[in-house]
Amino acid sequence: MRWFVITGVAGALLLAVLSVAATWLVLGSRMEPSGRIELAGLGQPVTIEFDAFGRPAVAARSLNDAGFALGYLHASERLWQMDLLRRAGSARLAALLGADMLPTDKALWRAGVTDLAEHLEAVASDRLLALVEAYVAGINGGLSGLRRLPPEYLLLRSAVEPWTSADVFAIGALLAFDSDGNHELELLRLALAEALDEERLELFVMRQAEESDFPWLWRPQDTESGEEMPAEPAPSAHGALSTKGWREALAWLEDTRRRPTGAAIRLGSNGWVVAPERSASGYSLFAFDSHDPVSLPNLFYEVHLFYGRGRQLRGWSVPGFPLFINGFNLRLAWGFTNIGDSQDLVILRPDQTNPLRFFDGATWHEGRREGRKFSVRGEDPIEVDRVLTRHGPLISDDPPIALRWIAQELETEGMDALLEMNLASSAEDFMAAMARFPAPISNVTWGDIDGNIGFRTVGRLPRRLHGDGLTPLVDPGPQVWDGLVPAAEMPWTLNPASGFVAAANAAVHDQSWRWIVTHDHAPGYRIRRIASVLGAGGALSFDDMRVLQMDFYNEQAARQLPILLAVVDGSEVDAKTEAALGLLEKWLDRPYNRPESSAALVFESWYLALAETLFSDALGEHLYDQVMRQNYLVNRALDHLLKDQRSIWWEGNAQGKMVASLELAVQRLAEGLGPDPRQWRLGNLQEVRLEHALAGAVPGLGRVLSRGPYPSGGGHATVGRAGSRYSRPFAVYNAATVRTVIELSDPMRGGSVIPGGQSGHFASPHYNDQTSNWREGRLIEFPGVPDEGSGLILEPVP
Repeated sequence: MRWFVITGVAGALLLAVLSVAATWLVLGSRMEPSGRIELAGLGQPVTIEFDAFGRPAVAARSLNDAGFALGYLHASERLWQMDLLRRAGSARLAALLGADMLPTDKALWRAGVTDLAEHLEAVASDRLLALVEAYVAGINGGLSGLRRLPPEYLLLRSAVEPWTSADVFAIGALLAFDSDGNHELELLRLALAEALDEERLELFVMRQAEESDFPWLWRPQDTESGEEMPAEPAPSAHGALSTKGWREALAWLEDTRRRPTGAAIRLGSNGWVVAPERSASGYSLFAFDSHDPVSLPNLFYEVHLFYGRGRQLRGWSVPGFPLFINGFNLRLAWGFTNIGDSQDLVILRPDQTNPLRFFDGATWHEGRREGRKFSVRGEDPIEVDRVLTRHGPLISDDPPIALRWIAQELETEGMDALLEMNLASSAEDFMAAMARFPAPISNVTWGDIDGNIGFRTVGRLPRRLHGDGLTPLVDPGPQVWDGLVPAAEMPWTLNPASGFVAAANAAVHDQSWRWIVTHDHAPGYRIRRIASVLGAGGALSFDDMRVLQMDFYNEQAARQLPILLAVVDGSEVDAKTEAALGLLEKWLDRPYNRPESSAALVFESWYLALAETLFSDALGEHLYDQVMRQNYLVNRALDHLLKDQRSIWWEGNAQGKMVASLELAVQRLAEGLGPDPRQWRLGNLQEVRLEHALAGAVPGLGRVLSRGPYPSGGGHATVGRAGSRYSRPFAVYNAATVRTVIELSDPMRGGSVIPGGQSGHFASPHYNDQTSNWREGRLIEFPGVPDEGSGLILEPVP
């Protein structure tokens, strides 16, 4: 008995020692929010104050010292996240995470991401380089100040490499590549061309039909000049690839996607600005919410830089990157919304006797091979080759498919344009900087304290000689583009008569414009709702902006559900289906995707089941899954079919297929949620989970590092975004990674909120302290100017 007692006491002591040791290791890697720290590379002392949510306000004597402080904060709070981003941008994930990431590294390198990073650094101005160097010095200062590395590195038993300027430009290149993702849909359509006959294929390659009541915010005649140069139709890709060929191309695509949580940057968003004459306060109102994959830590880190003599640069930074994609200064506020097609795929014909010789439909040309060694954790370096052709690097060998990307066309353009936007002190300066912005193609909504509001499509677009960007080019000849669209012809609006500007990833222009921003834009659901609310008349308040950001009105249901109900009306269905139809008919008066709504769940499930009924057998399991990952493509196809019930896809039985899909949806809901449709709730199935990249690395680790799941309202089509892929319905992965509303007064006032919190450290009180406000749609007031001498003081080494 005594032995058992002694053993028990010893075991308890051991557990206590281990617990203390773990606490020492984990808590020792957190940043101290106060005190004085001497750091090399800093010019003058910097004060950092943190508000109740850990959001820093920085007081510095110069922009470069403010950048140093930003680097210090990023390294102290988000080291793991920024390390993943730089490794993705430089194709070095496998060196940290092992051989599973080698295909991803190879795919990103072959696409030219690292080439763009080198270009961005090579063309950077002295002013930008000085800021980047100060920022990098701050990062390395933050690394030196950590008593222990963050828990992720302890789990991996890995060290952290010092940062260099090249790492910053790698993240800039990754941002451009991830947001210029048209190659994904071109590859998918290539696969569809092999699976479908031409009549069925047309559904997935057609341009979206224009609607007379679409809320266009720009008309081509406003800026267009010069001679018209229409592109020639693209030769059909049907029959151009073997099954092996498109599977190889899709495998490359999967490799570019397959990254740890937090190692990608995509800028889908809502943004709008209301003019002073439409505002209840008499000041312009700026509202913005960025839509990106939700995770812990959050993509953005909020920071408020006060520097020099009364200068400010404030907003939402990406850790590892010193410039503000979305933010505001003393005079202007701006936000980026992803849009645009700056890529084309070109199918070449190989010389059977010379693997580096290719035919493009008109001429033969020689490619060149180059190699790179990739470091792989726990293994010897691996040598990998890629082939560069006249039309870009090959992403597939059988047959050869080249990626033509705007990044290959840039000469002197780089990140300086974003720096100029960040520092602009007038509308004229800001507009000039936007005209020089190279990539990614985006819509920028902006306003200033002088009452100006505006919108512009930024980034460089190709002048296509062939095709419309929807499908790969086959035999296009030696030239597929004729330079770039002049900046003066890009879509823009300043102080429109409507009294507002808005963007929501939807169509920018009608088909009368001779160039193409993209045909693969979002459906008009969100932009229609935003325009309807903002254009309804009456003065709009700050709180109206906040409420609209959480608006769950389902414009898709308002337009498509009446068609569905009319077709199935009078059909014989079982009692559960009849009850579900009754819920839908009542809901249609106010179709909001609230978490407690039964009908919203039925509609979303019916829409998914209809897609399955129509497409799954024709496409096969693998290709059907790929299509269902592309919600916008599915929307365009289904919405067209609901209007064209004579299409071959209905097989002469539109009513029967709509009824069958409804019954399938109801059956599945009943199996999971019980037999009474009145008891079903959207929030029973639709959930958002804030997941950490290493959540699945060790059993049970997700319970420590991740948060949620949380029931969610909204949906793919609502302004209050809750995006899930149709391939994984109701598992929300894409939502607002920041929401902000700003009154453009002097000084500006406003607030913001993010899911999760400022810190990337799971033991920090600011790891997940904003999520409740985020879920409820509350904004947290911005912090003010810090008091010098309080909080955390960074001092230069004497």
